[in-house]
Amino acid sequence: MKISYNWLKDYLSLTIDPNILADKLSLVGFEVEEVIEKRLDYPHVVVGKILSVQNHPNADKLTLCHVDVGNEKLEIICGAPNVRSGQIVPVAKICAELPIGLKIKKTKIRGVQSNGMICSEQELGLAEASDGIWILPENLKIGQPLASALNFEADYIFDLAITPNRPDGLSHLGIAREVGAILELPVQHPEIQFSELDENTADIISVEIHCPESCPRYAARIIKDVRIGPSPTWLIRRLESVGMRSINNIVDITNFVLLETGHPLHAFDYDLIEGQKIVVRESLDGEYFTTLDGKGHELREGTVLICDAEKPVALGGIMGGLNSEVGEQTSNILLESAYFSPENIMKSLRYLGIASEASQRFERGADPNDGVLYAQGRATDLMVKFAQGKASRGVVDNYPREIHPVNIPLDESKINLLLGTNISAEEMAEILEKIELKASDGNVTVPTFRPDLQRVADLAEEVARLYGLDNIAASNKSAIPYDILPNKYDLFTDKVRDIMVGLGIQEVFSSSMINKEQFERITGEKVYPILNPISRDMNGMRNSLVLSLLGILQWNKNRQINDLKIFEINRVFYHPGSLKKLPTEELKLAIAITGNREPELWYSNRQLIDFYDIKGIVEGFLNKISLDNSSFISYDNFVVNEQSLAIRYNDKIIGYFGKVREELHHQFDVQNPIFIAELNVQMLFDFAVKEKKYKQVPKFPWIQRDLAILVDENTEVDRLLSVIDQSNVKNLCEVIPFDIYRGKQVDSGKKSIALRFTFQSSEKTLTEEEVNLAMEKLIGTLNENLQIKFRIQ
Repeated sequence: MKISYNWLKDYLSLTIDPNILADKLSLVGFEVEEVIEKRLDYPHVVVGKILSVQNHPNADKLTLCHVDVGNEKLEIICGAPNVRSGQIVPVAKICAELPIGLKIKKTKIRGVQSNGMICSEQELGLAEASDGIWILPENLKIGQPLASALNFEADYIFDLAITPNRPDGLSHLGIAREVGAILELPVQHPEIQFSELDENTADIISVEIHCPESCPRYAARIIKDVRIGPSPTWLIRRLESVGMRSINNIVDITNFVLLETGHPLHAFDYDLIEGQKIVVRESLDGEYFTTLDGKGHELREGTVLICDAEKPVALGGIMGGLNSEVGEQTSNILLESAYFSPENIMKSLRYLGIASEASQRFERGADPNDGVLYAQGRATDLMVKFAQGKASRGVVDNYPREIHPVNIPLDESKINLLLGTNISAEEMAEILEKIELKASDGNVTVPTFRPDLQRVADLAEEVARLYGLDNIAASNKSAIPYDILPNKYDLFTDKVRDIMVGLGIQEVFSSSMINKEQFERITGEKVYPILNPISRDMNGMRNSLVLSLLGILQWNKNRQINDLKIFEINRVFYHPGSLKKLPTEELKLAIAITGNREPELWYSNRQLIDFYDIKGIVEGFLNKISLDNSSFISYDNFVVNEQSLAIRYNDKIIGYFGKVREELHHQFDVQNPIFIAELNVQMLFDFAVKEKKYKQVPKFPWIQRDLAILVDENTEVDRLLSVIDQSNVKNLCEVIPFDIYRGKQVDSGKKSIALRFTFQSSEKTLTEEEVNLAMEKLIGTLNENLQIKFRIQ
């Protein structure tokens, strides 16, 4: 943001050296990156008149100009495309030294001598770029020093680095407020005084707001019978001093007020507004609009549009439309002053790729209250004075969703604790009132031009920077405890990561941005889109961690790495059903294994990984986090459909594992079988045993019994174990299934499941009779619940 020292003097009685002021601004948080001096009182730079222009005899793009500089006439060679006979121009005579580091000397150019230089604004240090020489007003005296002829006062431009949380710093009045607080000077706001027509604004324009969340306020006024023409010299100089070019008086006034107050305005040609109506609505997906710069834009759903009764005429808060532009034939102005939601502007900007002075301020947060009507009144006043306009009576101000100032407690003790100071509440209030924060009854009312102030710590920062950081004594001790308590959830995820590595699985990281169309096709679910993707293959937020791992397997397979055991802990993003809501995020643990079980060494068996490898990994992991009472049930989804199980705990599915579908093998071009597991980390954290209780190892021996049970083919082992667990057999400490048999000795449709029961007491050595009674109870329970056939081994 460029701020003019002379412009600041319109609001403050400044006498301080500009370089000293720059240092003071930097100390209160407005870093001045550069102070640029702009002046014209260079010796030997005068006003000249071009008497004639001839082609250079030896160069096609150069001209030989005869220039009158008052006491002599000079022949000067010029290469500017806009040089013409009769023009009044700045001339640097021999011995002149220009701010661009050029000293003017007699020189021959292509065999012809040149005795000076006709200057552009860039060469005189007034502009960063120029298209040609500077054409001066015709009423200037020939031969007079340029600075005195133009009555040009030297200026200093502060190039400020405004942080994103300080939108109030994007204006001259905003910086004047800060300078006034630093130097304890009153700020004089420009007075607004203009006469109005008898015709009410509400009789000639109406305003409807259909999206108050995106546009909480919209105010309109009509200025009739304006005369489009050049702006007054002072206004042109103000704009040019900060790098903005003059266009015409109406556009210049809206730009001037923007730079003065920080509140964007837009001027429409009122006669191009159909139906005498403004309708503020959000765009539909796929609507098309052409902006002032002549560029067409395809809009997404939710961009704010300013419309008349028939068509859109502007992108709200971003840029006006070509179909309502103010031109030379314009006579009536519809002057807009509105407030747009920063969130909406930010999303629209990222999608459209448009940047403007207005959008820069709206996306950071303009002032929805005093700023709206003050800026509009200021521009109306200037249009009446300098465009001979006639203002309609009153303003149509539609404000359906009022935004109120924030009240923050003036907590003296907390502020002093944060700063390490001993400042009284009265002194704090005095400091804050310098920047228009009103303190009363122990509270501070924060005006809406400061959206960054929300809590006591923010007030502490304001007090510190205005009190002076150099006035706060350094301390070796702090009253604030800086010990950070460990986050139990983060510690748990670190533990999960360590367990996986301990199980011999390698961690990988993949991008959350994926190919939206591919993931939707595979998962069958909508993917949350990225509005401004960096490429077509990264236009959505992934809804599955498994597909990312499959992509990594494919990448490695293409490089002849076929034996892999990998895992990733990362977030997935589920579409909430509306783009007005953020995606639902979940942290997942995903595991993928494929290839040989062991490395290809001379002693390895070179067997491929199978279902029981992934099952063993899952069971080992669950055991490590003491999730002992989990069970497995049949399951399938878009990833797995055979040799697959879901993990159930407390009647909730916390994950699944199994063999990847054949169709996914083909899509990712991996030949070896792939086995996948995916678990919800939050649910694992909720259910995992946080505190382990240890018991003494029994000193008495255990007794084991084996039992082979014939059951229906579709009976799950988990069902058997559940029935056994519910039987509450005394001294039964472990049941392990160790064999499943189908063969000649087993009837068709049946299978034999062999279980090993371990009995042990912590009080005594068990007898055969006690174990036999326990087995009889188990057999009875199994027979009663499952009608099984069995035999004791």
